[in-house]
This record gives sequence, C-alpha cells and structure tokens, in this order.
Amino acid sequence: MYRTLALGLGALATQLVWANYNAYLPLLYGRFTTSNTLIGLVMVLDNIFAIALVPYVAALSDRTCTRWGRRTPFLVAGMPLTALGLALVARTATFGALLAVTVAMNLGLALSAGPLLALMPDITPEERRARANGLITALAGCGALIAFFVLAPASRGRPLLPFDAGALVGVGALAVILVTIREPRDAVHARADPTARQRTRWLPAAMAREAVSACTRPVVLLGVLGLCAVAAVNGVQNMFTRFGVHHLGLDPAGATTLLGFFVLTFIAGAVPAGLAGDRIGRLPVMRLGLAGTLVAFLLAQGVRTPALFAAVLLLGGLAWALFLVNAYPVLLQVIPAAHVGLFSGLWGATSALGGLLAPPLYGWVVDRWGFEAFFLPGVVAMSVAVACSLALRVAPAERRT
Repeated sequence: MYRTLALGLGALATQLVWANYNAYLPLLYGRFTTSNTLIGLVMVLDNIFAIALVPYVAALSDRTCTRWGRRTPFLVAGMPLTALGLALVARTATFGALLAVTVAMNLGLALSAGPLLALMPDITPEERRARANGLITALAGCGALIAFFVLAPASRGRPLLPFDAGALVGVGALAVILVTIREPRDAVHARADPTARQRTRWLPAAMAREAVSACTRPVVLLGVLGLCAVAAVNGVQNMFTRFGVHHLGLDPAGATTLLGFFVLTFIAGAVPAGLAGDRIGRLPVMRLGLAGTLVAFLLAQGVRTPALFAAVLLLGGLAWALFLVNAYPVLLQVIPAAHVGLFSGLWGATSALGGLLAPPLYGWVVDRWGFEAFFLPGVVAMSVAVACSLALRVAPAERRT
C-alpha cells in the first residue's frame, strides 16, 4: 500500500503541474503577445509531446536495464526537469525564454509520464491493480483540487506561490518514490533481461513494428473506446464554462463550481471503483461506467436548471471513475508483459489525442446547431465506446506473455 501511495503522490504532483499549466500559461504568454491564435498553438504543445514522445520514452523504459531498474532512471531525469520548468515559467522576461521553459517542462513530463504509469503494474500483483489504480487516480484528482481551491486563492499577493509549491511537491514526490520503491527488489514479475541493452533497437520504426505485431483485437477495441470516451468527457470539461454561461445563464464562477460536482464524485468514487473492479471484474465495472456516463450525457441533453445539472454531473463523475480506474488494468490483461511501458505510453497518447480533437469538435457542433446540441458529440462518442466494450472479451486474471 505504501508503494502505491508513493506512486499516487507522483500522480498528484503531475496533476498539479497540469492544473497550473492550463490555468496560468495563457496568462503568462499574454504578457508578451496579444495573438490568441499564437497562444492557442503554444497550449497544444503538451498534447504534441504526449502523442509523439511519451510512447517512445515508455517503450525505451521496457528495454532499459540499470541497477536502478527500468522506470526509475526516466523519473530521475524527467521529474526534476518538470519541477525546474514550473518554477521558472513565471520568472521569464521574454517570449522566447517562456517558450524555451515551456518546451523543457513538456520534455520533463514526457520523460516521466509513461514510466510512472508503467511502474504501477511492475510493483503491483495482478489481482490488486484496479484498487491500486483507483488510489492513484484519487490522489491525482486531489492534485487538481489543491491547485484550484488551495493554491489559487492563496496566490493573491503571492503570484509565484502556485509554481514554487508545484515544483516542491514534484521534487518531494520523486524523493518519496526513490526511498519507497526499489525496482529490482519490488518487481512482482521477472527481472529485465540483462542482455537487453545489447539487443535493444531504439529506433521509432522498430518500436512501431513491435507494437503492431503485439496488438490484438482487444487492444484495438480498447484503443478505440478509450479515444472516444476521453474525447467525449474532455470536450465537455473544456467547453463547459461557455455552456454554463450561454445556456444555463450562470456566471463563469458558477459554471466552474457546477463542474466541480463532477470532480467531487469522480475523486470520491475512484477507490471504490478499483475495489469493485478487483472483486467483481474490471471489464463489467468498466462497462457499467461507460453506460452510466452515456446516461449522464443523455440526461444532460434535456436538463435546463443548474440544480438538476448538478445531480447529472454527480452521476457522471461516479460513472467516469468506474470506467477510468478500471480501463488501464483491463489493458494490462491483454497486452504482452514485455511491452507494459510501450502500451502504457500509447494509452497516455490516446488520451492526449482525445483531448486534442475534442474541443474543436464540440465548438464546431455548437457553432452549427447551438448549445442545445452541446452534448450530442458526447452521446455519439460514448455510444461507440459502449459498443466497443460490449464486443470486448478479456480472460479474467490472466496476463499474456
């Protein structure tokens, strides 16, 4: 449990970085340019790094063989770089310097994100992975709450506080992981091949061929349903403030608070979702979560009052926790054990791609049909995800080798 808590602290630190990144970076770039287009282009750098680099780095961690283990070297390289970038991002004096620090911060995140995710199955017995992922997910959600409800109010008069606090939490999380987790000692599966470094092919093309050869029908279905589900929910989260203001008649603060009901039940439901997945079965619980999220989208399409919307968002947050906590452990059941890092990185890239595609799609639907159609993209995408989940077959408590 304490090792899972250490990984959860790493996830909390990562989420703290993302929350500060999305909240403050547009404002920081606004000091040097008035072009919203340019700011928008810079703000998708994180998605580009996640799609292009995270799977590659995570795959490298599968093949790395050091006395520190497979994943730890990448955490040691990436997490301090991310912390340094976060501490410097508000202290830059030119657009070029801010862009350089932003790139460095995204590079640090790309180096550590995939290996950090893959470290959970490395040290967790198969039968406990859903509950471990639930705890990590809950702690990650707490990182966003800390950013929005603790650091943001406290930053009035102390504008550097969110950045310095996030950097300190990141360094502290790395220290806790290094003290708590020793990969060669704590790995639950076979040690890495000691000749791996001699046989490693680190070319992206070679890794892509291996990924394709390792793919099976369940992996493809999981990829499609993950992309659709993440795109559906991410699109709502990104555009919900405008929906609340222009359709529900709320002010921006009220719309943001309303969305907080979704976050509340998502965090509260993460650990129970993992326990349910380990005891009942991850695939059935994941399907229940997808179906519940689809029901929430359908109900939201016809709701007009903030009070009823709060109830729908409470349902949606709980259902989303049931899906998200169990989806990654389901993926672990159908991938080759030797490629946990690679497919963990691809899972992260799939989420990033969904986050990149969703906001423009939702915006286009609203421009064409108005806010009355705001949830229709989510209904369609979640319906595809539910159909894929029903076609999915996973052997319980079994890992392919």
